[in-house]
Amino acid sequence: MSAIVTEVCEAICRHMEHTYLPEPTENIWKKCAKEFENRWGFPNCIGSVDGKHVTIKRPNNSGSNYWCYLHKYSIVLMAKI
Repeated sequence: MSAIVTEVCEAICRHMEHTYLPEPTENIWKKCAKEFENRWGFPNCIGSVDGKHVTIKRPNNSGSNYWCYLHKYSIVLMAKI
């Protein structure tokens, strides 16, 4: 089952990535930087990274590996924009 899911996902990516994830040009980068500056006030920036702590049950034998400053067990979900 997992092999067919992987195969279908790879086929979708091959056929649609150029439409939905085109290779950026210099003009696209400049436009992105201008929009980011207009919206957030950061010049010469083309994106950002943020994280969100997702609360989890403590995994067995993990000690304090997943304990965070929010006083709970969590993993961090990172996203780039």
